[in-house]
Amino acid sequence: MSDNSNNPQKKAKQPAGKVHCTLDLQTFLPYRMYCLAAQMAQAGNDLPELLSETGITIGEREWRVISILGAYGGLTNGHVADALKSDAATVSRAVKVLKNLNFVDTLNSIKDRRKVLIYLTQTGADFYDKITPKRIETGQMIDDCFTHEELSTLHHLLNKLDRHLQHLENEFEDEWE
Repeated sequence: MSDNSNNPQKKAKQPAGKVHCTLDLQTFLPYRMYCLAAQMAQAGNDLPELLSETGITIGEREWRVISILGAYGGLTNGHVADALKSDAATVSRAVKVLKNLNFVDTLNSIKDRRKVLIYLTQTGADFYDKITPKRIETGQMIDDCFTHEELSTLHHLLNKLDRHLQHLENEFEDEWE
């Protein structure tokens, strides 16, 4: 009889595993928020479709940087990363693409040459103005399921959750003695 352990195509099937801890995904807030975010991304005016209709090849990563700069004005790479809950390397890659398209430009700090301000050029601002009304429309379609009071309560609860998560993030960072 031959040994099947050396032949990956003849490897014996593993028995199904058995979990000992159960998780109700319908009441597990991180899962629910993830699913809702995915559903909202697909609702209304689909972002990838809106971007492709412009004829300019950028991805959602680059759009997120444009949307942050359009909403807040010029920001440093770190501030953009914070606003997007992303990392600086991802923002840097997006900025490189956007600079090549003349959608953003940068200024170096006089005090600290490592510090760079990223801002929209007029071409970038025009692109933002082309996409944003459809994104606002999508947001309004999503908001329509709530009364004014419910939406106010939801924003209050989301702000409370955001503050709590920031507190947890600070509490669990390993830089504090």
